[in-house]
Amino acid sequence: MIKQIIFIFLLGFSLPLYAQDFSGVQIESVRIDDNFYVLYGSGGNIGVFTGEDGLIMIDTQYAPLSGRIADAIARISGDNIKFVINTHWHGDHTGGNENFNADGAVIVAHEYVKRRMSMEVFLPLYNSRVMPSPIGALPTVTFMENISFHSGNESLKVIHAPNAHTDTDAFVHFEQANIIHMGDLLWTGSYPRIDVQHGGGSVQGVISAVEQALALADGDTQFISGHGVIPEKGTAYVESYLAMLHAVSNRVAGMIEQGMSQQQIIAARPTAEFDAEFLGDNAYIDADMFSRIVYISLSK
Repeated sequence: MIKQIIFIFLLGFSLPLYAQDFSGVQIESVRIDDNFYVLYGSGGNIGVFTGEDGLIMIDTQYAPLSGRIADAIARISGDNIKFVINTHWHGDHTGGNENFNADGAVIVAHEYVKRRMSMEVFLPLYNSRVMPSPIGALPTVTFMENISFHSGNESLKVIHAPNAHTDTDAFVHFEQANIIHMGDLLWTGSYPRIDVQHGGGSVQGVISAVEQALALADGDTQFISGHGVIPEKGTAYVESYLAMLHAVSNRVAGMIEQGMSQQQIIAARPTAEFDAEFLGDNAYIDADMFSRIVYISLSK
């Protein structure tokens, strides 16, 4: 079932909204802690924290799924959603903002999320054009560095990661629950998408963000990825993910110094030793695309 869900949301992520058929998408809820759930559907993985002072939701997937997502959350708790935290601006993570805002949730995100969502953005690497979001979808509370929330005994901090997956990223650290929701700073079953052209992202920024998150973790920390299933090994998986980012970046940097072209670097397969782990059956970013992303990032 989980593999089917992964395929659905990766397929949905690659198509413009008007071309997508959400009729068959089901929302799957997975409990990973007494007060924390992950919802799989189409788009970025949603986190739901059932705090004493109301629900906190991380990301909202696509607008046509909001009713099904709300029903899944109602089966978890009868409390209202108090805050929605966006990990970044992409529509598969913010598409439902307007609907949940209309139901009373306060949208919280980095200041640049509001900026990106307010303008037309063209991403040439993915041949994708994103139109401005409606006013009701925009964050109403923004921050530039970090912002903290407190609910009962739980303290959570939303931490900005500059110029990483995009220039709008943040990850969410639940300190008492020992859970870190990484958004698209972390992928499972695929190499990561990084918007290195007009999205403000860089491979160096992703590396820094992952290192920062690992500095807050221990061997029991549960990490939530933006796409793919929750990594069973938690911190160990994230450490292997970081090792891959370092190794591929170092190899591509060395090839650039040798004067190799983008196509020569792609043909040299700098990712080869990691393909078995990061090229799942439905990987969104394949080895060639990831090598291209790293080349563009390091060549800027």
